[in-house]
Amino acid sequence: MPPPDAPDSRETARLRTVLITVATSVIAALVFAGKPWSDGRTAALLCAINGTTFALHILWYRDGSIARLLLFGACLGIVELVADALCVRFTGTLDYSVANSRMIWESPWWMPLAWMLVGSQIGYLGARFIERVGLWRGAILSAIIGAINIPFYEEMARYAHWWEYQFCRMLPGTHTPVYIVVAELIIGLSLGPLARIALRKPSWRGAAIAGLLAGLATIIGGLVGFGAAEGLG
Repeated sequence: MPPPDAPDSRETARLRTVLITVATSVIAALVFAGKPWSDGRTAALLCAINGTTFALHILWYRDGSIARLLLFGACLGIVELVADALCVRFTGTLDYSVANSRMIWESPWWMPLAWMLVGSQIGYLGARFIERVGLWRGAILSAIIGAINIPFYEEMARYAHWWEYQFCRMLPGTHTPVYIVVAELIIGLSLGPLARIALRKPSWRGAAIAGLLAGLATIIGGLVGFGAAEGLG
């Protein structure tokens, strides 16, 4: 048995924590979907549960890498407010009114936290893929995971009254915009390589810069996706 702070043991613990938060997100989305009393409060509750899971991991293992990963995700979430504003005001496709939440600019107050957690989850998995199969294959796998997850979460978010999309092309039989899937592919490509900086380099400044760049990818992804799917450009 390796000691608790051995590299393999620490990495196993990180993976377990990330997968627990992913499973929690999926289960919560299924539970809250279709409930008439669900709104932004249940989204905030999910953020609190997953945030606490990550915090307990950091405290138990004294894991600076996961702490930097969350900083990466937080910076991503702050910049993503611009991407949200573009979806709300420029494209007119994103509606947060169903959440009945206090707003930061055009987004519910909990949305930066949600992106912090999702960015950390997919970023961590992408970083692991890159270390296993190389930069491009790992980044592509990360992008695929993001694009596959999105239709599920978009459907659940609509029925849980977190947000919904309108006035744009949807994937057949769903409420998921085609342009959001394209955007998530672009975002996913960036998350693995950038999150790996936060995880593997002991620099808080580097983690923050990587997060800001990942946030920029959400803006670029949204614009490119909307232009490609809706025939703009």
